[in-house]
Amino acid sequence: MVSLLPSSEWRVFSWIEEFVSQYGISPTLREIQQGLGYRSTAAIRPRVEALANKGFISRIPGKTRTIRVLKSSRSIPLLGLIVAHSLVETFPEKDIQHLELSLFPKFAPLSNHELSQYFALRVSGDSMINAHIDHNDVVILRRESNPNAIRNGMIVAARVEGATTLKYLHRNGKTIILQPANPTYKATMINTAHQEVEIQGFFVGLMRGIV
Repeated sequence: MVSLLPSSEWRVFSWIEEFVSQYGISPTLREIQQGLGYRSTAAIRPRVEALANKGFISRIPGKTRTIRVLKSSRSIPLLGLIVAHSLVETFPEKDIQHLELSLFPKFAPLSNHELSQYFALRVSGDSMINAHIDHNDVVILRRESNPNAIRNGMIVAARVEGATTLKYLHRNGKTIILQPANPTYKATMINTAHQEVEIQGFFVGLMRGIV
């Protein structure tokens, strides 16, 4: 249900899966090394062994082109923690968990590119409780490159000068209002003439008590 792989291993795993899909044969360690830009196969070998030990692939040590993919890399990345009630630094540089696609049957028909637009964050705090988003829920968000597609009233992950929060978004001229869904907390007012706001994604759903 949840794949616990360091990001370096996940990168190797997804590359192997793409290679097998494209060429119909498994890659050699040299091909993985060259494809991912590593300096030598010494950096690849322990990652491939770890993937085999964790059940993501099988292989016959000492023989070439024997790698078999046992799982799918199609997943939603759980990037980390987002604090709902205030602006705090998030998306830490650490290993990323991946939520397997079996948790999201409606996403199964999506292409790999479409699927890559989705990501997940674990919520800390109760400032969105009246939007039925509680502490420790996992929210699913979708990236949107067109700012005009983000409408007033959407729940978004908004980044302001290196800090991120989960809030309702409202625009009023040059002012962006990040509104909580809990009267205990105050709205965050941002003057876009002086501060830059990046909408990292908009809310599409949540998971509770599963991961």
